[in-house]
Amino acid sequence: MADWSDFIQQIKRQNDIVDVIGGYLELRRSGANFMARCPFHGEKTPSFNVNRNLQIFKCFGCGESGDVIKFVEKYESCTFVEACEILAKRAGIPMPENSSNREDKELKERKKKRETYLAICRDAARFYYRAYYSEVGSVARSYVAKRGFDEATVKRFGIGYSPDVRSLPQFLRSKGYDMADCVKCGVLQANPKGEIDALAGRLIIPIFNMQSQVIAFGGRGLDDYTISRGKYKNTAETPLFTKKDNLFAVNIAKEQKQQTALRYLVVVEGYMDVIAMYQAGFKGAVASMGTSLTEQQAKWLSRLSDTVYICYDGDAAGQKATVRGMDILDRAGLEVRVMTVPEKLDPDEYIKKYGAEAFEQLIEQAMPLPDYKLQLLERTFPIDSPDPAKRNNALPKYVKGALTMLKSLDDVAQARYITAVSVKTGYSEDYFRRKLSEGDTDVTEVAQTQLSPDEKAKYFVASCLLHGEPYATLDEKPICNTAFLSDLYDYLLQCSAQGQKPAADMLYTVCPNASAEQYAQILDVDMSKARRPVNERYFGECKRLIHAEKLRFKRDRLTQKIKENPSDSSLLTELAELSKKINDLR
Repeated sequence: MADWSDFIQQIKRQNDIVDVIGGYLELRRSGANFMARCPFHGEKTPSFNVNRNLQIFKCFGCGESGDVIKFVEKYESCTFVEACEILAKRAGIPMPENSSNREDKELKERKKKRETYLAICRDAARFYYRAYYSEVGSVARSYVAKRGFDEATVKRFGIGYSPDVRSLPQFLRSKGYDMADCVKCGVLQANPKGEIDALAGRLIIPIFNMQSQVIAFGGRGLDDYTISRGKYKNTAETPLFTKKDNLFAVNIAKEQKQQTALRYLVVVEGYMDVIAMYQAGFKGAVASMGTSLTEQQAKWLSRLSDTVYICYDGDAAGQKATVRGMDILDRAGLEVRVMTVPEKLDPDEYIKKYGAEAFEQLIEQAMPLPDYKLQLLERTFPIDSPDPAKRNNALPKYVKGALTMLKSLDDVAQARYITAVSVKTGYSEDYFRRKLSEGDTDVTEVAQTQLSPDEKAKYFVASCLLHGEPYATLDEKPICNTAFLSDLYDYLLQCSAQGQKPAADMLYTVCPNASAEQYAQILDVDMSKARRPVNERYFGECKRLIHAEKLRFKRDRLTQKIKENPSDSSLLTELAELSKKINDLR
């Protein structure tokens, strides 16, 4: 059958949509149609409708709809062609032959070889699993018990054990497999004295593909000898398995999605992190197996969920390659959030130490990718340094990095983060908008480079007050190091005392000798209603900074008094109280 359109119509005719979906879901008749709970979003009341006459499905909850091929494609997290293959196999229909005889013969040979490789991997996994429960597997069982994994978890992940270098080759030879095939599929390693098991003496973790087929193995060292040759070791890359194109436990995440729609996935680095998270109740965890995330991995993730949490350890999360991987996920249309695990612990260690609820809180506290990038920039370029020279050197570099980050955002997110970066740096919002519209990230123009974080806060608070924002209040005059801010705050306090609303157009009257940049710092802040929630949060943070500065000023004066009157105990008490207030604000 050379015509794909005829082939598609045939598989639709021979795969009744009610029969196919009924094999996946519990369907109940509702009039002329059938109903079920939607597998693509969580719901308690069935809203998933299957129409036999039209051969379509429609969920009135999430809006998903389509034909039988679309259902299989989405439910099985596979491509259109793979969905057609599944349905063709179900109906006993051969796939179309649209290649030359030679190409078709080569294709059949590759397919046959792949099936052989999969069979070898499957039988190797069974061998390892049985060895785990044998007498020689006691060392592996002892290690697993020490890690706190129960029998159900061991079974779910098919955890096994490799007793020595020769037992697996002997087993596979007894099954009739060609040793060359066992080497090519990565299960064995070639050796002048005969094929060997390269994972000998290790705890074995099978690696499955999306279709729950074993395609490779990971091994964890259990003694000093194996660990000295690498704590973790994978079988070689093969036609079945390339580390950068696969994700550990992607099959479990897919099954979880089929049971109840996944709100999010958590991407970690290693096997043990995934296994520990699974046992703690987090079924949507996958591991990148130590590689930077790739486009193929992004495709697998996007088939399962639209939100991804990255949970790498403190050292790895700061690597540029890791950030590039996160950008790949972002470009794939995924919402990316970054988790921070305290004390530089792995997820496995953190769950063991603090429990599942504490880990759930880390998920809730995860930051959006743009925030994480800005955090990394600030670590690299300390723009809040108390040293003016360091601050002035770091600021242009931070701004250049921030502009690069802003360029990657859509218009809505870009507008939100321009305000955040403007407040943080002291550069006006118009400056950032102009640079972005010009497509320029080279910072040649410096605006307010001398502003400290405290001064930035005073400008933002004054701007909110002058614009009459409903959340903006003024309790007392901050410490003002410029005549511009001093005069402006005098005006704002006068309005507050008289119960009047400040007028923005009075700025030029109150502060007639200010620079254009000083005016811009007050007037260029976006005070639209859409921006109000963001501005309100920054306002609270800025007031905290202003209050902390006043407390520090009082503490410094008090310290000087104590030097002059060291015997006055009341001054020491007052100093302790001030220090506590400052620490509480931090």
